[in-house]
Amino acid sequence: MMRPLIRSSFIVALSVVCFACLSFASGMPFPAAVEGKVFLQEKNSPYVLEQGVVVGPNDTLVVEPGVTVLMGEFAKLMLQGTIKILGTSEKPVVFSGADSVMNWNGFHIMSCSRPFEIKNLIVENAFRNTVFRSSGTFENVRFSNKYYALWVDESPSVSLVHCKMKQNRYALSVRAGRVVLNETSVSENVYGLYLETEGKIDGDTDLVRNNQES
Repeated sequence: MMRPLIRSSFIVALSVVCFACLSFASGMPFPAAVEGKVFLQEKNSPYVLEQGVVVGPNDTLVVEPGVTVLMGEFAKLMLQGTIKILGTSEKPVVFSGADSVMNWNGFHIMSCSRPFEIKNLIVENAFRNTVFRSSGTFENVRFSNKYYALWVDESPSVSLVHCKMKQNRYALSVRAGRVVLNETSVSENVYGLYLETEGKIDGDTDLVRNNQES
């Protein structure tokens, strides 16, 4: 009497796994650069990124309003070229884990020669997002449910304008470099601001509050 039950349970479990795989794979693969441009269009959204991808120093990443990118557990965005993520308030860009339980690695802006431009972006369930030896502006960007919302290192000028950092372990960490806050909310995190000796935060800090630690 037990064999049919075991077999039925196995079939149900296998069906669930297959359905999850099909659901995860239903989006468009993250595109490669074409003539130096990685272009994510709303009409092809959602995109799926299962592993790491590098946008090289001679390439440009352009993301249209309304684009969603679903990230696998080991997904990592290494961004070394020109970055233009241009969501709107009505149609934000979303970077989120394909599985709501598992974290993805995060985006990493590395040694960009031109200032990055990131507007109206929602970043969810990334382990750590990094800006290293780069400058630019985050405007209306929401970081939530991550370990490190944003880690800044050796970056001369990173601006956060009307951004929100909520429900992270470390909201804003600056090892070395300068971050300017402009009407940016840092609240309901474990650690709001984490500064090392060579890190500096300027601007408006009135909205850094209601964290477990400052």
